Amino acid sequence: MSLEKWAEYGWLKAEASSPDEIGDLLGIVTRALKDSKVEAISDDLRFQAAFSAALTSANIALRASGYRTRVQTGHHQKTIESLELTLKSDPTLIQKLKVFSKKRNATSYDAAGNISEQELEQAIKVAEELQQGISAWLKQKHPELLKVLNK
Repeated sequence: MSLEKWAEYGWLKAEASSPDEIGDLLGIVTRALKDSKVEAISDDLRFQAAFSAALTSANIALRASGYRTRVQTGHHQKTIESLELTLKSDPTLIQKLKVFSKKRNATSYDAAGNISEQELEQAIKVAEELQQGISAWLKQKHPELLKVLNK
């Protein structure tokens, strides 16, 4: 499977990115990771912030590859799944992110207080690893999109 094939299926649309967009998205990842470490807020919100950082990292890889998801049911899942095609991420990581997505939805819409300390720590760790991975990947595969960071 390829991103091009996903576009044929209607899951993605081709759209070029820019250094400014990538810089803005990297800023969102940094902010969300910082927020995930604020102990004065609930573990639920910290978990949501960590998941947001991870999801935005996946979106950065997709955008840098020249695509965006179509706004439709399951677009976050497609963003997560696209990591296999962009960063060549391990299926285990993708499965973890899908579990995190379900947990995030449950804490947002169903009930408060369902995030354990271990789940929070794992989400932060995964988000940090993705942040590092996306930075290295951008430097290697799309350095032209990092010009805004060199100003």
